[in-house]
This record gives sequence, structure tokens and C-alpha cells, in this order.
Amino acid sequence: MQTNKELFNYILVHVSRTWERIRLTQPHQEMPMDNIESVDFIVVVADRIYETDVIQGFANDTTQQDYFVNTTGVLSDTYIEGLASSIIEKEFHLNLVV
Repeated sequence: MQTNKELFNYILVHVSRTWERIRLTQPHQEMPMDNIESVDFIVVVADRIYETDVIQGFANDTTQQDYFVNTTGVLSDTYIEGLASSIIEKEFHLNLVV
């Protein structure tokens, strides 16, 4: 599967924003890994989201008009950040209230 770089970068930005939002809610504003390690993890999360059926459906949809709302019921940023929160929460066993 060929990566749509622009779409992947869009996802990467939203995963990074989500990571930072979660970090700020943690005790001492720290995550279970340091800043350098977190970069690799954020890329892994973005890649996992990029590979989902919803994102691939969007990438292959010829019109892309209203794709996320029609497919998921929410806008793309809400979908991506919600999935990122879920993945981060599960990976680190966090109890998020975001």
C-alpha cells in the first residue's frame, strides 16, 4: 500500500496534538516515556490510524466530500483524535478524562 504523505502528515499532526493534550492532564504533566521515545510512538500511532479501513476508504474515495461525516458521523479531526486517545489510553493503561 502506497502512503499518501499529505494524509499521513495530517494524521500525524492530530496524533501529536492528542498526545500533548493527554500529557497535560497527567500527574506532573508526564507520560510513561520521555520526549524522544514519544516521537517514535506518535509515529506508530499515526501509522496504525492511517491503516484503518476508514482512512483507507477516505484515501480511495474519489470525491471525499462529506466522507467522514457519512462514514463515522463525525469530522475527520474528531475521528482521528478520538482513535488516537483510545490507542494511547490502552497502550499506557491510562484512565483518561479528556
